[in-house]
Amino acid sequence: MNRKFIFGALLLIWSCAAAPLEYDHTKFSITPDVKLLSINSNSVVRERDGQMSVQVSGLSKTNQSIYNKIEWFDVNGMKISTSLAQWKKVNLRKNSEFLWNFTAPSKRAATYRVYITDDIGNGII
Repeated sequence: MNRKFIFGALLLIWSCAAAPLEYDHTKFSITPDVKLLSINSNSVVRERDGQMSVQVSGLSKTNQSIYNKIEWFDVNGMKISTSLAQWKKVNLRKNSEFLWNFTAPSKRAATYRVYITDDIGNGII
């Protein structure tokens, strides 16, 4: 009887343990307090003007208010300075998908990094 109880308790604990969020760490920086079930991004360079656009999609684990911003980098990895890279507040709903679209500030943008946090403090992380 004790073995069955212990096995059942261990099984319950094991099933409740959440798998860590898997994502591309070169494309995203996500603080541990942000609870997501999934996140990914797709980028494309527009033929008409050579600018990169990025679409971020994901699924929220809980109702939460978070902040995001995107920073752009040139082919040499140098950050492209722009006033567009500011924190934006987003409200996510439990088990609901979200979709964010970003457009690079110039044709020089070759890569990007999306920052996601639940607390920006004074706006500087």
